Amino acid sequence: MQRNNSKKAVLPVLAAVIGLGTVMSGCGGAAESPSAPSDSPQAQTDKFAEKMKITMFNQGTFNAAAPIPSREVDIPRQMLEKAVNIDLQMTVPQGGQATTKLNTLIAGGDIPDLIFMKSRSDLAQYYDQGILADLTPYLDQFPELKKRWTKEAWEAMQYKGKTIAVPGYDNVSGIIGSLFIRNDWLKKLNLKVPTTPDELFAVMKAFTEQDPDGNGKNDTYGFIGGMNKEGVLQTYGFDMLMWMFGVNPPGAIDVKDNKPVLLFTDPKMKEALSYIQKMMEAKVVDPDWVTMNDSALLDQKLYKGKVGFMVRDARRLEPEAQEKMKEVGGEVPEWIIIPPMKGPYGDQILERKGFQSNSWAISVKADKAKIIRILSMLEYYYTDKEAYPHFAYGLKGTHWDLVDGKPKTKTLTKEVKDKYIWVDHYRMPRRGDDSEYFNFANPKTAEAFTNNQKYVAPTLPGAFLTPDPNDSLAAERVRFINESLVKFMSGKEPLSNWDNYIKTLETKFELPKYKDIVTKQFKEQGVIK
Repeated sequence: MQRNNSKKAVLPVLAAVIGLGTVMSGCGGAAESPSAPSDSPQAQTDKFAEKMKITMFNQGTFNAAAPIPSREVDIPRQMLEKAVNIDLQMTVPQGGQATTKLNTLIAGGDIPDLIFMKSRSDLAQYYDQGILADLTPYLDQFPELKKRWTKEAWEAMQYKGKTIAVPGYDNVSGIIGSLFIRNDWLKKLNLKVPTTPDELFAVMKAFTEQDPDGNGKNDTYGFIGGMNKEGVLQTYGFDMLMWMFGVNPPGAIDVKDNKPVLLFTDPKMKEALSYIQKMMEAKVVDPDWVTMNDSALLDQKLYKGKVGFMVRDARRLEPEAQEKMKEVGGEVPEWIIIPPMKGPYGDQILERKGFQSNSWAISVKADKAKIIRILSMLEYYYTDKEAYPHFAYGLKGTHWDLVDGKPKTKTLTKEVKDKYIWVDHYRMPRRGDDSEYFNFANPKTAEAFTNNQKYVAPTLPGAFLTPDPNDSLAAERVRFINESLVKFMSGKEPLSNWDNYIKTLETKFELPKYKDIVTKQFKEQGVIK
């Protein structure tokens, strides 16, 4: 296997892809020499007598920086090759260079046989360009592969009435956006865990004004959030506050009464912004929020322990993060993870279930025999029960062993983690609810992960939308919406100008035309009739 380092001229850069936060977790302990598992019936190659070369463009790996090992030590590769008698040639592109590298291959007529697609937008665009195959005629031959994924996941693979890809990996819900609160501060100030927006505001105000850490200084805040470098509020905390009112920033489009509902113009969004503006005016938000454009910066706020409520990954309860708290803040605060607030309209949403945007697509150049061979490999990769731990957890004897007949992950030293980091290229079959994969060391993390699932709402239909080439104002419209929401919630723009915001969207940014585009795509997808 080799990396593609070509720097030829490339096709036009694709539209911005949907963000996806893949979730990783280290696990395991060391052994001397990993070995491939014994043959399973599904892994026999009798029906594939002739060896076939398959080229794979794996931009879905959980660690693009990891090296690609030689075949001799690459047990997962050996398993895939033996299962369906193939010579697997995998290219792993470096992070931000993936699209350029793929386009370079395509421009040179060297389309990989199997391509990991990061977003539905990419998938649709490459299909429209005649690069990807229609898999509809073949999938019924692979019942186990079809059963592996939910109805919703397969619906995400459909485009213009055809199934053009196989799902890539499970999204993980209920862990990244956990609600952390200082329970020791609640106890000291004789406060209860908040359950409504009003109760939450009262708690944040008390955390800011009543010296909960007892140091006699005015240096604590009720909340910290942020936004990414593009000014998008999602996944940085403020979006959770909006979900209390049942709305969220761009991309969040619902359907009611058989019509699209743009949540960024919904009157409930105005209420959500009013709530956040009230927080700003009361100075319960750490003023550093304007610089919080990276997850690591928010982690530092968690470690310092000067903010009483924030949205972070549940794994910050794990020992490694707890040590960071002691190192950075001098103590390990009593952080607990709580359910989301129940909003004025009955909404109690932690997050929306991740849309199955990532996928495996097959080149249009692949003939019937190659498509069947690739789908056979994917069926083995994702559904063979004996093979599962070898892909999901890593190398047997190094990352996991059988204990009482069940796979049990080990604890790895840093040296062993680094030595075998390349197994991350193969972890995609891991299930999103597999607690053994995550290998939680703190029972409270596992408890939070389980409890959070209750508040993961269904995916909104807006996730099906793909960029329309005729919508020339798309990028400017999204930028205007993001900037306007930030101005409203921060108080830089009074909410009395809300109607002007809507009018500007309708006139300058052609919102009616955009609604027509949304309606058309929803009809094509069967979301509305």
